[in-house]
Amino acid sequence: MSRFPADPSSSRRKSIAGTRLFIVGFVIFALAIVGNLVWQDYQKQFVYTVMVDGEVLGSVSSRQEWRDALVAGRKSTEERLGVSVILRSQVDLTRTRLAAGEKVLSSQTLAQAVEAKLNFVTELVALTVDGKDVTFLRTEEEARQVLPSILQDYRKSLAARGGTEVLSITVLEKVSVRRVEAPISRLADIQLAKRVLLRGTDKVETHVVARGESLWGIAKSRSLTVDDLRRANPELKNINSLRVGQQLNLIVANPFITIRSTERYTFVRYLPFVETVREASSLWPWQSYVEKAGVYGRNQVVVEIARTNAEETSRTFISEQPLSSPAAQAFVLGTKVFPAKAGGLIWPAPGRITSPYGWRHSEFHRGMDLGAPYGSSVLACKGGTITFAGWQGGYGRLVIVDHGDGMVSWYAHLSVISVSEGQAVARGDTLGQVGSSGRSTGAHLHFEVHLSDEAVNPSTYYPPGG
Repeated sequence: MSRFPADPSSSRRKSIAGTRLFIVGFVIFALAIVGNLVWQDYQKQFVYTVMVDGEVLGSVSSRQEWRDALVAGRKSTEERLGVSVILRSQVDLTRTRLAAGEKVLSSQTLAQAVEAKLNFVTELVALTVDGKDVTFLRTEEEARQVLPSILQDYRKSLAARGGTEVLSITVLEKVSVRRVEAPISRLADIQLAKRVLLRGTDKVETHVVARGESLWGIAKSRSLTVDDLRRANPELKNINSLRVGQQLNLIVANPFITIRSTERYTFVRYLPFVETVREASSLWPWQSYVEKAGVYGRNQVVVEIARTNAEETSRTFISEQPLSSPAAQAFVLGTKVFPAKAGGLIWPAPGRITSPYGWRHSEFHRGMDLGAPYGSSVLACKGGTITFAGWQGGYGRLVIVDHGDGMVSWYAHLSVISVSEGQAVARGDTLGQVGSSGRSTGAHLHFEVHLSDEAVNPSTYYPPGG
Protein backbone atom coordinates (compact mmCIF):
# COMPACT_ATOMS: atom_id res chain seq x y z
CA MET A 1 0.00 0.00 0.00
CA SER A 2 1.35 3.37 -0.96
CA ARG A 3 1.21 6.43 1.29
CA PHE A 4 0.58 9.97 0.00
CA PRO A 5 1.44 13.18 1.91
CA ALA A 6 -1.52 15.30 3.38
CA ASP A 7 -2.84 18.25 1.39
CA PRO A 8 -1.98 21.46 3.35
CA SER A 9 -4.77 23.49 1.72
CA SER A 10 -7.46 21.03 2.92
CA SER A 11 -6.45 21.43 6.59
CA ARG A 12 -6.54 25.20 6.31
CA ARG A 13 -10.05 25.10 4.87
CA LYS A 14 -11.27 22.96 7.76
CA SER A 15 -9.79 25.36 10.32
CA ILE A 16 -11.48 28.37 8.71
CA ALA A 17 -14.84 26.56 8.64
CA GLY A 18 -14.62 25.73 12.37
CA THR A 19 -13.84 29.31 13.23
CA ARG A 20 -16.77 30.53 11.21
CA LEU A 21 -19.09 28.10 12.98
CA PHE A 22 -17.85 29.30 16.37
CA ILE A 23 -18.36 32.92 15.48
CA VAL A 24 -21.87 32.26 14.15
CA GLY A 25 -22.77 30.32 17.29
CA PHE A 26 -21.37 33.03 19.53
CA VAL A 27 -23.32 35.72 17.70
CA ILE A 28 -26.53 33.70 17.93
CA PHE A 29 -25.94 33.15 21.66
CA ALA A 30 -25.22 36.83 22.26
CA LEU A 31 -28.27 37.87 20.30
CA ALA A 32 -30.37 35.44 22.37
CA ILE A 33 -29.08 36.96 25.62
CA VAL A 34 -29.61 40.50 24.40
CA GLY A 35 -33.03 39.59 23.11
CA ASN A 36 -33.97 38.02 26.42
CA LEU A 37 -32.78 41.10 28.32
CA VAL A 38 -34.68 43.35 25.98
CA TRP A 39 -37.77 41.13 26.40
CA GLN A 40 -37.44 41.17 30.18
CA ASP A 41 -37.02 44.93 30.17
CA TYR A 42 -40.07 45.18 27.96
CA GLN A 43 -42.05 42.94 30.30
CA LYS A 44 -41.14 45.16 33.25
CA GLN A 45 -43.20 47.87 31.66
CA PHE A 46 -46.29 45.77 32.44
CA VAL A 47 -47.88 44.98 35.82
CA TYR A 48 -51.05 43.33 37.07
CA THR A 49 -53.68 45.63 38.54
CA VAL A 50 -55.55 43.85 41.35
CA MET A 51 -59.27 44.61 41.66
CA VAL A 52 -61.04 43.40 44.84
CA ASP A 53 -64.84 43.56 44.77
CA GLY A 54 -64.70 46.32 42.16
CA GLU A 55 -62.09 48.46 43.97
CA VAL A 56 -58.44 48.83 42.95
CA LEU A 57 -56.16 47.28 45.57
CA GLY A 58 -52.88 48.11 43.81
CA SER A 59 -50.43 46.63 41.32
CA VAL A 60 -48.23 43.51 41.52
CA SER A 61 -45.41 42.47 39.23
CA SER A 62 -46.77 38.97 38.46
CA ARG A 63 -49.68 36.61 38.94
CA GLN A 64 -47.45 34.33 40.99
CA GLU A 65 -46.60 37.12 43.39
CA TRP A 66 -50.32 37.69 43.97
CA ARG A 67 -50.99 33.97 44.45
CA ASP A 68 -48.15 33.72 47.00
CA ALA A 69 -49.47 36.76 48.91
CA LEU A 70 -53.00 35.33 48.93
CA VAL A 71 -51.85 31.99 50.34
CA ALA A 72 -49.72 33.72 52.99
CA GLY A 73 -52.55 36.08 53.97
CA ARG A 74 -55.04 33.29 54.34
CA LYS A 75 -52.62 31.23 56.43
CA SER A 76 -51.83 34.19 58.68
CA THR A 77 -55.54 34.90 59.22
CA GLU A 78 -56.30 31.30 60.11
CA GLU A 79 -53.40 31.15 62.58
CA ARG A 80 -54.43 34.44 64.21
CA LEU A 81 -58.10 33.52 64.64
CA GLY A 82 -57.83 29.77 65.06
CA VAL A 83 -60.49 29.02 62.42
CA SER A 84 -60.48 27.92 58.78
CA VAL A 85 -61.42 30.67 56.34
CA ILE A 86 -62.70 30.91 52.77
CA LEU A 87 -62.16 33.80 50.37
CA ARG A 88 -65.47 35.35 49.29
CA SER A 89 -64.11 38.47 47.56
CA GLN A 90 -64.23 38.79 43.76
CA VAL A 91 -60.61 39.26 42.64
CA ASP A 92 -59.61 40.27 39.09
CA LEU A 93 -56.04 40.75 37.73
CA THR A 94 -55.64 42.94 34.63
CA ARG A 95 -52.32 43.23 32.75
CA THR A 96 -51.54 46.89 32.11
CA ARG A 97 -48.53 49.02 31.21
CA LEU A 98 -46.85 50.58 34.28
CA ALA A 99 -47.71 54.27 34.30
CA ALA A 100 -45.07 56.92 34.90
CA GLY A 101 -44.45 57.28 38.65
CA GLU A 102 -46.55 54.24 39.51
CA LYS A 103 -45.05 51.70 41.92
CA VAL A 104 -45.92 48.09 42.55
CA LEU A 105 -46.93 47.05 46.04
CA SER A 106 -44.07 46.03 48.33
CA SER A 107 -44.22 42.60 49.92
CA GLN A 108 -45.14 44.06 53.31
CA THR A 109 -47.82 46.39 51.93
CA LEU A 110 -49.25 43.57 49.82
CA ALA A 111 -49.47 41.24 52.83
CA GLN A 112 -51.24 43.92 54.90
CA ALA A 113 -53.65 44.68 52.05
CA VAL A 114 -54.57 41.02 51.66
CA GLU A 115 -55.61 40.72 55.33
CA ALA A 116 -57.32 44.11 55.51
CA LYS A 117 -59.19 44.31 52.20
CA LEU A 118 -60.15 40.78 51.28
CA ASN A 119 -63.38 39.30 52.59
CA PHE A 120 -62.45 36.08 54.31
CA VAL A 121 -65.42 34.23 55.77
CA THR A 122 -65.78 31.27 58.08
CA GLU A 123 -68.49 29.25 59.77
CA LEU A 124 -69.49 30.98 63.01
CA VAL A 125 -72.39 30.82 65.45
CA ALA A 126 -74.71 33.81 65.21
CA LEU A 127 -76.52 35.19 68.24
CA THR A 128 -79.89 36.35 66.89
CA VAL A 129 -82.43 38.72 68.44
CA ASP A 130 -85.95 38.34 67.04
CA GLY A 131 -84.44 36.62 63.98
CA LYS A 132 -81.74 39.25 63.33
CA ASP A 133 -78.06 38.23 63.53
CA VAL A 134 -76.41 40.76 65.85
CA THR A 135 -73.07 39.22 66.84
CA PHE A 136 -71.01 36.11 66.02
CA LEU A 137 -68.96 33.72 68.15
CA ARG A 138 -66.68 30.76 67.44
CA THR A 139 -68.76 28.02 69.06
CA GLU A 140 -72.33 27.34 70.08
CA GLU A 141 -71.11 26.80 73.64
CA GLU A 142 -69.74 30.37 73.75
CA ALA A 143 -72.88 31.80 72.15
CA ARG A 144 -75.15 30.14 74.72
CA GLN A 145 -73.15 31.66 77.61
CA VAL A 146 -73.75 35.28 76.56
CA LEU A 147 -77.35 35.86 77.71
CA PRO A 148 -77.06 33.96 81.04
CA SER A 149 -73.91 35.98 81.79
CA ILE A 150 -75.77 39.26 81.09
CA LEU A 151 -78.65 38.27 83.38
CA GLN A 152 -76.25 37.15 86.11
CA ASP A 153 -74.48 40.55 85.99
CA TYR A 154 -77.87 42.30 86.05
CA ARG A 155 -78.99 40.32 89.11
CA LYS A 156 -75.74 41.12 90.93
CA SER A 157 -76.10 44.84 90.20
CA LEU A 158 -79.63 44.84 91.66
CA ALA A 159 -78.55 43.02 94.80
CA ALA A 160 -75.39 45.12 95.29
CA ARG A 161 -77.04 47.82 97.43
CA GLY A 162 -78.38 45.26 99.92
CA GLY A 163 -81.89 44.65 101.19
CA THR A 164 -82.98 43.53 97.72
CA GLU A 165 -84.81 40.32 96.80
CA VAL A 166 -84.95 39.88 93.03
CA LEU A 167 -88.36 38.51 92.14
CA SER A 168 -88.12 38.22 88.35
CA ILE A 169 -85.87 39.00 85.39
CA THR A 170 -87.12 38.54 81.84
CA VAL A 171 -85.91 39.41 78.33
CA LEU A 172 -88.71 40.61 76.06
CA GLU A 173 -87.02 39.64 72.79
CA LYS A 174 -86.42 36.11 71.51
CA VAL A 175 -82.69 35.32 71.64
CA SER A 176 -81.41 32.24 69.79
CA VAL A 177 -78.31 30.84 68.06
CA ARG A 178 -77.64 29.43 64.59
CA ARG A 179 -74.68 28.43 62.44
CA VAL A 180 -73.90 30.83 59.60
CA GLU A 181 -71.14 31.83 57.25
CA ALA A 182 -69.93 35.28 58.32
CA PRO A 183 -67.00 37.66 57.72
CA ILE A 184 -64.14 37.10 60.15
CA SER A 185 -64.26 40.80 61.01
CA ARG A 186 -67.54 40.12 62.86
CA LEU A 187 -66.03 37.51 65.18
CA ALA A 188 -66.53 38.43 68.87
CA ASP A 189 -65.67 36.94 72.23
CA ILE A 190 -68.20 36.60 75.07
CA GLN A 191 -67.47 40.02 76.62
CA LEU A 192 -67.72 41.83 73.29
CA ALA A 193 -70.95 40.00 72.44
CA LYS A 194 -72.44 41.09 75.80
CA ARG A 195 -71.52 44.70 75.05
CA VAL A 196 -73.16 44.51 71.62
CA LEU A 197 -76.42 43.16 73.05
CA LEU A 198 -76.53 45.75 75.84
CA ARG A 199 -75.38 48.82 73.89
CA GLY A 200 -76.40 48.05 70.33
CA THR A 201 -72.81 48.44 69.10
CA ASP A 202 -69.26 47.32 69.82
CA LYS A 203 -67.98 50.86 69.23
CA VAL A 204 -66.31 52.63 72.15
CA GLU A 205 -65.77 56.41 72.14
CA THR A 206 -64.93 58.45 75.23
CA HIS A 207 -64.10 62.03 76.24
CA VAL A 208 -61.81 63.03 79.12
CA VAL A 209 -63.09 66.11 80.94
CA ALA A 210 -60.67 69.07 80.89
CA ARG A 211 -60.58 72.05 83.22
CA GLY A 212 -63.42 74.49 82.62
CA GLU A 213 -65.55 72.10 80.53
CA SER A 214 -69.28 71.68 81.09
CA LEU A 215 -71.63 68.90 80.04
CA TRP A 216 -73.44 71.36 77.74
CA GLY A 217 -70.19 72.41 76.02
CA ILE A 218 -69.03 68.80 75.57
CA ALA A 219 -72.40 67.79 74.12
CA LYS A 220 -72.38 70.71 71.67
CA SER A 221 -68.83 69.99 70.48
CA ARG A 222 -69.79 66.35 69.78
CA SER A 223 -73.13 67.15 68.08
CA LEU A 224 -75.01 65.55 70.97
CA THR A 225 -77.57 66.80 73.49
CA VAL A 226 -77.15 66.90 77.27
CA ASP A 227 -79.87 64.22 77.48
CA ASP A 228 -77.80 62.04 75.10
CA LEU A 229 -74.79 62.30 77.43
CA ARG A 230 -76.92 61.56 80.48
CA ARG A 231 -78.31 58.42 78.82
CA ALA A 232 -74.80 57.36 77.78
CA ASN A 233 -73.56 57.90 81.36
CA PRO A 234 -76.36 56.76 83.71
CA GLU A 235 -73.96 56.88 86.67
CA LEU A 236 -73.73 60.68 86.25
CA LYS A 237 -76.12 61.86 88.96
CA ASN A 238 -75.21 65.58 89.03
CA ILE A 239 -74.52 67.21 85.66
CA ASN A 240 -72.91 70.19 87.40
CA SER A 241 -70.23 68.19 89.22
CA LEU A 242 -67.86 67.09 86.44
CA ARG A 243 -64.30 66.32 87.59
CA VAL A 244 -61.16 67.10 85.64
CA GLY A 245 -59.93 63.79 84.20
CA GLN A 246 -63.37 62.16 84.42
CA GLN A 247 -64.09 59.86 81.47
CA LEU A 248 -67.44 60.21 79.72
CA ASN A 249 -68.92 57.67 77.33
CA LEU A 250 -70.03 59.33 74.07
CA ILE A 251 -71.98 56.42 72.59
CA VAL A 252 -75.67 56.50 73.43
CA ALA A 253 -76.80 52.94 74.07
CA ASN A 254 -79.52 51.48 71.87
CA PRO A 255 -79.72 47.94 73.24
CA PHE A 256 -80.79 44.96 71.17
CA ILE A 257 -82.48 43.41 74.21
CA THR A 258 -84.95 44.76 76.77
CA ILE A 259 -84.54 43.45 80.31
CA ARG A 260 -87.46 43.83 82.70
CA SER A 261 -87.19 43.03 86.37
CA THR A 262 -89.06 43.29 89.64
CA GLU A 263 -87.48 43.37 93.07
CA ARG A 264 -88.59 43.68 96.68
CA TYR A 265 -86.53 46.34 98.41
CA THR A 266 -86.40 46.71 102.19
CA PHE A 267 -84.88 49.85 103.67
CA VAL A 268 -84.96 52.01 106.79
CA ARG A 269 -86.70 55.37 106.75
CA TYR A 270 -85.30 57.78 109.33
CA LEU A 271 -87.77 60.01 111.17
CA PRO A 272 -86.64 63.51 112.22
CA PHE A 273 -86.46 64.49 115.87
CA VAL A 274 -87.66 67.75 117.37
CA GLU A 275 -85.21 70.20 118.95
CA THR A 276 -85.79 72.20 122.09
CA VAL A 277 -83.75 75.40 122.37
CA ARG A 278 -82.68 77.03 125.64
CA GLU A 279 -81.22 80.51 125.32
CA ALA A 280 -78.09 81.46 127.25
CA SER A 281 -77.35 85.21 127.32
CA SER A 282 -73.88 84.61 128.78
CA LEU A 283 -72.71 82.72 125.66
CA TRP A 284 -71.82 84.01 122.22
CA PRO A 285 -73.79 82.31 119.45
CA TRP A 286 -70.66 80.49 118.29
CA GLN A 287 -70.42 78.95 121.78
CA SER A 288 -73.82 77.28 121.34
CA TYR A 289 -73.80 73.54 122.00
CA VAL A 290 -75.92 70.40 122.01
CA GLU A 291 -76.84 69.59 125.59
CA LYS A 292 -78.49 66.30 124.71
CA ALA A 293 -78.14 64.73 121.27
CA GLY A 294 -81.32 63.87 119.44
CA VAL A 295 -81.95 60.42 118.04
CA TYR A 296 -83.66 59.75 114.72
CA GLY A 297 -86.62 57.37 114.70
CA ARG A 298 -86.49 54.35 112.40
CA ASN A 299 -89.19 52.65 110.32
CA GLN A 300 -88.67 49.57 108.14
CA VAL A 301 -90.22 50.11 104.69
CA VAL A 302 -90.84 47.47 102.01
CA VAL A 303 -91.52 48.45 98.39
CA GLU A 304 -91.70 46.59 95.09
CA ILE A 305 -89.71 48.16 92.25
CA ALA A 306 -90.16 47.53 88.52
CA ARG A 307 -87.28 48.30 86.15
CA THR A 308 -86.60 48.32 82.42
CA ASN A 309 -82.91 48.00 81.51
CA ALA A 310 -82.03 48.89 85.12
CA GLU A 311 -84.04 52.15 85.07
CA GLU A 312 -86.78 52.32 87.69
CA THR A 313 -90.21 52.58 86.05
CA SER A 314 -92.52 52.17 89.05
CA ARG A 315 -92.46 51.73 92.83
CA THR A 316 -95.29 50.10 94.80
CA PHE A 317 -95.58 50.51 98.56
CA ILE A 318 -95.93 47.15 100.40
CA SER A 319 -95.55 47.85 104.12
CA GLU A 320 -94.00 50.07 106.81
CA GLN A 321 -93.18 48.90 110.36
CA PRO A 322 -91.86 51.11 113.22
CA LEU A 323 -88.48 50.06 114.64
CA SER A 324 -87.80 52.93 117.06
CA SER A 325 -89.19 56.35 117.95
CA PRO A 326 -87.29 59.63 117.65
CA ALA A 327 -85.87 61.30 120.77
CA ALA A 328 -85.81 65.09 121.12
CA GLN A 329 -82.57 67.08 121.04
CA ALA A 330 -81.78 69.76 123.62
CA PHE A 331 -79.77 72.70 122.28
CA VAL A 332 -78.28 75.62 124.23
CA LEU A 333 -78.22 78.76 122.07
CA GLY A 334 -75.84 81.57 122.93
CA THR A 335 -77.65 84.90 122.52
CA LYS A 336 -74.91 87.28 123.59
CA VAL A 337 -74.72 90.18 121.11
CA PHE A 338 -72.88 93.03 122.85
CA PRO A 339 -69.44 92.42 124.31
CA ALA A 340 -68.80 92.95 128.01
CA LYS A 341 -65.86 95.20 127.22
CA ALA A 342 -66.20 98.61 125.52
CA GLY A 343 -64.91 98.71 121.95
CA GLY A 344 -65.48 95.01 121.23
CA LEU A 345 -67.43 93.72 118.25
CA ILE A 346 -71.10 92.83 118.51
CA TRP A 347 -72.62 89.73 116.89
CA PRO A 348 -73.97 90.82 113.48
CA ALA A 349 -77.04 88.54 113.22
CA PRO A 350 -79.10 86.29 115.52
CA GLY A 351 -77.91 82.76 114.80
CA ARG A 352 -75.27 80.11 115.31
CA ILE A 353 -72.24 79.44 113.06
CA THR A 354 -73.26 76.99 110.35
CA SER A 355 -69.97 77.10 108.41
CA PRO A 356 -66.77 78.38 110.05
CA TYR A 357 -63.81 80.25 108.60
CA GLY A 358 -61.20 78.04 106.85
CA TRP A 359 -60.98 75.23 104.36
CA ARG A 360 -64.33 73.86 103.23
CA HIS A 361 -64.02 70.87 100.90
CA SER A 362 -61.71 72.08 98.10
CA GLU A 363 -62.07 75.83 98.63
CA PHE A 364 -61.12 78.28 101.37
CA HIS A 365 -64.04 79.92 103.19
CA ARG A 366 -62.95 83.52 103.84
CA GLY A 367 -65.56 84.22 106.51
CA MET A 368 -68.17 82.45 108.60
CA ASP A 369 -71.84 81.76 107.89
CA LEU A 370 -74.49 82.53 110.52
CA GLY A 371 -77.74 80.57 110.24
CA ALA A 372 -80.08 83.48 110.95
CA PRO A 373 -83.76 83.50 109.89
CA TYR A 374 -84.67 85.17 106.59
CA GLY A 375 -85.43 88.88 107.13
CA SER A 376 -83.55 89.13 110.45
CA SER A 377 -81.73 92.41 111.07
CA VAL A 378 -78.03 92.55 110.15
CA LEU A 379 -76.08 94.83 112.53
CA ALA A 380 -72.78 96.66 112.10
CA CYS A 381 -70.26 94.83 114.28
CA LYS A 382 -68.46 98.13 114.93
CA GLY A 383 -68.81 101.77 114.00
CA GLY A 384 -67.43 102.99 110.67
CA THR A 385 -68.19 104.23 107.16
CA ILE A 386 -70.06 102.37 104.39
CA THR A 387 -67.65 101.93 101.45
CA PHE A 388 -69.83 99.60 99.36
CA ALA A 389 -73.56 98.84 99.31
CA GLY A 390 -74.83 96.91 96.30
CA TRP A 391 -74.57 93.70 94.27
CA GLN A 392 -71.24 91.91 93.90
CA GLY A 393 -71.19 88.56 92.06
CA GLY A 394 -71.46 85.48 94.26
CA TYR A 395 -71.80 87.63 97.38
CA GLY A 396 -75.16 88.88 96.14
CA ARG A 397 -76.29 92.01 98.01
CA LEU A 398 -73.23 93.10 99.96
CA VAL A 399 -72.41 95.84 102.50
CA ILE A 400 -68.78 96.71 103.37
CA VAL A 401 -67.94 98.85 106.42
CA ASP A 402 -64.53 100.48 106.94
CA HIS A 403 -63.79 100.70 110.68
CA GLY A 404 -60.43 102.46 110.35
CA ASP A 405 -56.93 101.26 111.28
CA GLY A 406 -57.06 98.76 108.36
CA MET A 407 -60.09 96.87 109.69
CA VAL A 408 -63.04 96.21 107.33
CA SER A 409 -66.15 93.99 107.73
CA TRP A 410 -68.28 92.41 104.96
CA TYR A 411 -71.98 91.36 105.18
CA ALA A 412 -73.16 89.22 102.23
CA HIS A 413 -76.26 87.49 100.73
CA LEU A 414 -78.60 90.17 102.12
CA SER A 415 -82.24 90.36 101.04
CA VAL A 416 -82.46 94.10 101.75
CA ILE A 417 -79.77 96.80 102.03
CA SER A 418 -80.69 99.66 104.41
CA VAL A 419 -77.60 101.91 104.04
CA SER A 420 -75.79 103.73 101.26
CA GLU A 421 -72.16 104.36 100.37
CA GLY A 422 -70.46 107.13 102.37
CA GLN A 423 -72.91 106.80 105.27
CA ALA A 424 -71.49 106.72 108.81
CA VAL A 425 -72.82 103.95 111.08
CA ALA A 426 -72.43 103.19 114.76
CA ARG A 427 -71.93 99.79 116.36
CA GLY A 428 -75.28 97.94 116.32
CA ASP A 429 -76.86 100.02 113.55
CA THR A 430 -78.99 98.06 111.06
CA LEU A 431 -77.28 97.51 107.69
CA GLY A 432 -79.97 95.37 106.08
CA GLN A 433 -81.75 92.04 106.38
CA VAL A 434 -80.63 88.40 106.15
CA GLY A 435 -81.35 86.81 102.77
CA SER A 436 -80.07 84.30 100.19
CA SER A 437 -78.92 86.47 97.27
CA GLY A 438 -75.94 85.58 95.07
CA ARG A 439 -74.31 82.15 95.36
CA SER A 440 -76.30 80.80 98.28
CA THR A 441 -78.21 77.65 99.14
CA GLY A 442 -80.45 79.18 101.82
CA ALA A 443 -81.02 82.10 104.16
CA HIS A 444 -77.89 83.02 106.12
CA LEU A 445 -75.41 85.84 106.70
CA HIS A 446 -71.90 85.46 105.31
CA PHE A 447 -69.68 87.60 107.60
CA GLU A 448 -66.04 88.48 106.90
CA VAL A 449 -63.46 90.56 108.77
CA HIS A 450 -60.46 91.95 106.85
CA LEU A 451 -57.32 93.34 108.41
CA SER A 452 -54.89 95.21 106.13
CA ASP A 453 -56.72 93.80 103.07
CA GLU A 454 -56.41 90.19 104.30
CA ALA A 455 -59.41 88.09 105.40
CA VAL A 456 -58.95 86.87 108.98
CA ASN A 457 -60.94 84.56 111.28
CA PRO A 458 -63.88 86.61 112.70
CA SER A 459 -64.19 84.27 115.69
CA THR A 460 -60.96 85.60 117.16
CA TYR A 461 -62.79 88.90 117.85
CA TYR A 462 -65.34 87.16 120.10
CA PRO A 463 -63.37 85.58 122.96
CA PRO A 464 -65.26 83.81 125.80
CA GLY A 465 -66.19 86.37 128.45
CA GLY A 466 -65.34 89.19 126.08
